Amino acid sequence: MHISRVQIRNFRNFKSIDVPMSKNSVLIGENRAGKSNFIHALRLVLDTSLPDRSRSLKISDFWDGIEDPFAEGGSSIEIDVDFVGFEANPATHALLADFRIADDHTVARISYRFRPDCEGEPSSEADFDYIIFGGGDETRSVPSKTRKRLVLDVLHALRDAESDLANWRKSPLRPLVEDAFSRIPDSDLVSVSSAIEGAGNALLQLGEITTLEATLRGKLHAIGGPRNDIDAKFGILSTDPSRLASILKLFIDGGSREIGDASLGSANLALLTLQLAEYEWKRAQNEQDFTIIAIEEPEAHLHPQLQRKVFSTLFQENLEAPQSLIVSTHSPNIASVTPFNQIVLLRNCGEDGSIAFSLANLNLAAHEMADLQGYLTTTRAEIFFSSGIIFVEGPSEEALIPAFSATLGHDLDALGITVCSVDGVDFGPYLKLATMLGLPCSVITDWDPIAGGTPLGWARAKKLLLSKRDIQGAAAVTPAQLSRLDTEEGTLRAAARKYNIYLNSSTLEIELSQDPDLADVLLSILSEQTSFGPVLKSRIARYQADHAEIVPEKLMLMIGYVGKGRFSRELEKRIVGIAPPEYIKHAIEHVVAKA
Repeated sequence: MHISRVQIRNFRNFKSIDVPMSKNSVLIGENRAGKSNFIHALRLVLDTSLPDRSRSLKISDFWDGIEDPFAEGGSSIEIDVDFVGFEANPATHALLADFRIADDHTVARISYRFRPDCEGEPSSEADFDYIIFGGGDETRSVPSKTRKRLVLDVLHALRDAESDLANWRKSPLRPLVEDAFSRIPDSDLVSVSSAIEGAGNALLQLGEITTLEATLRGKLHAIGGPRNDIDAKFGILSTDPSRLASILKLFIDGGSREIGDASLGSANLALLTLQLAEYEWKRAQNEQDFTIIAIEEPEAHLHPQLQRKVFSTLFQENLEAPQSLIVSTHSPNIASVTPFNQIVLLRNCGEDGSIAFSLANLNLAAHEMADLQGYLTTTRAEIFFSSGIIFVEGPSEEALIPAFSATLGHDLDALGITVCSVDGVDFGPYLKLATMLGLPCSVITDWDPIAGGTPLGWARAKKLLLSKRDIQGAAAVTPAQLSRLDTEEGTLRAAARKYNIYLNSSTLEIELSQDPDLADVLLSILSEQTSFGPVLKSRIARYQADHAEIVPEKLMLMIGYVGKGRFSRELEKRIVGIAPPEYIKHAIEHVVAKA
């Protein structure tokens, strides 16, 4: 079972979103995109720990685009949470069967409404109230039993893990320990209690302890006088057999330090592990049937490698458990180990509120999914946090595009635009991913001419533009149009530009050599190579004297001797202030305009 869909209308920064969900979901988005508001919307529906006064919202909780929530009978905040897979388990089926929606009995819905509850026009917050109901029918109230057994628990970003672990009443360790103690024979507990009491009394009778006790008692009596004497004495923790569980503590480092001495990361990892164990125990004790754990910004306390280890393990192990994880994060480390169908991207669109893009229904072939998942390193996971993407073939373009952007007056980091290399020419899956996430993007690719043959870039560009048309739901290309794409270079290039696919006339380095200023930079880098012999040095001098002498194949060979990565890094330092080739300029300007 899991949440399959969340709909939110008129709540805070959400005008209206409809979000497909997977068993686990990772909420990604910039600050103020609505990640915390999304989780709070779920709490309004499902969290039994939320007091009634917190469910009774304020006028300020309405979406900002509603100028007057009191007008025309009053506006309403609406939240619907759908569940699927509940029929597979008798317990969850019993909980949710009465809340199936009319048009699909495999879906159960629990809803929250905050709306006017008065005669006539509402005039203040007091005229609004909330209701929680099921199955899309306000007359079908959801009993407290359902919401107690279908549990949403939130681990907040600024939680105090050390305090929660140290406080016995709040610690998730308590029910686990108490359960273990409940199975220990009373005679064993009495025996242990007696031994602890004997050791404690021996400690209290040591001369140094009795002397210290007498000294402190005397000082207290002298300062407070006989009327206020508190009659203080040293003692030890209670040895009552029924309370032994409360003196058991969790230690770290092989028992040498208490959990309160742990780092923030270690304490949070311990808290998370214990809470997961507590949920499992509660289900085993028939106290819960299904658990939804919402974790806000766990990266605040975990170092990068631990982020990847913890969440790759949780995402995998949680697939079969009767629980779901909802994680909000800014961390590319967590995003890099998140299966694609669990990504939910929230974007702030200003006056239109925040919108959501979910990959729960991502339609990719198995090999495309594998390629993307392998592609998603920590660095490339940055695309999920971008306002736009420029896809390029390799590290040379990846290094040069930011420098060319600076020349055009654009700071890509400030704009939130990412340059991503696909390490090849198979742009299709990445273009599909960006389109499904609603991210503006462009593709920069080479024409790659072949002597006596059709350039490799021709078929590549045609495939990409047809793929993007298909993703966007455009009408099918007619045979006549397809024929023109196959035979007319001008038609192909125009169509590619329409779908933000930008081609040069050769390869990157050769294209750069066609511009006099860029050619000078290229040749100056080559002229500085001390490993080149007289033949290459003479050739470079000839090219510097007359750019028309440049032979592309020989130029590429010399760049290859230097190494394309090293060459592009050096080139990056020297091209700021020099205008890029037109195809690169157009690719940059498109994404900048849309981001």
